[in-house]
Amino acid sequence: MFSRISTILSAILVVACTGTSPQTQDTLDEISAPGVVFGQAPAAAGGVPSVVMLSAESGRSDSGPVFDPEPVIDQFGLVFSPTILLVRVGQTVRFTNSESLAHNVNLRHVDTDLVVLDADTDPTETAHYTFEESGGYDVTCNVHPGMTAFVFVSPTPYAVVADLDGEFTLSGVPPGSYTLTVWSTDTALVSERAVEVGEGPTELEAGPAS
Repeated sequence: MFSRISTILSAILVVACTGTSPQTQDTLDEISAPGVVFGQAPAAAGGVPSVVMLSAESGRSDSGPVFDPEPVIDQFGLVFSPTILLVRVGQTVRFTNSESLAHNVNLRHVDTDLVVLDADTDPTETAHYTFEESGGYDVTCNVHPGMTAFVFVSPTPYAVVADLDGEFTLSGVPPGSYTLTVWSTDTALVSERAVEVGEGPTELEAGPAS
């Protein structure tokens, strides 16, 4: 959070002293754009970053920005790409294999420990899975145990994967009342509380109550 504040202050000082550079203007545009929510969530636990979600109060629509409409995780060079994917409940993810090695896709729901997919993906073959339940999913290859990825399935369009230090920024959030939910593989860091999003930039502390 201190780095975010320092960046903002530095941008303001540069404008005051020297005028606005393109890089500084980009920073100012980001923090001053309507519907921007930013803040600090718990840092990554076990190498898996936190996920921050805002759900509209009862009776309001959650028809917000759309994630990638055709999400794909590819297998190439003995890695999954991307290694972290954020999708909505109901979306179907394609698992492709773009190399000559035989692979496998094993999907395990982190919260329930249930394996929901175990499919071989020989070269040029594709596996599909439609995520009907929210939460985190570990992605592994039974053939090559060093290959790992992570899928988080959000029930709301206002969701973002925080960086490894826990900093996050959400854009396009209409003003109003929301439930702020923080998900982490460390259950002690999971939290939920009511928040208000204003017309301008809104800073939120997205962590467990002290």
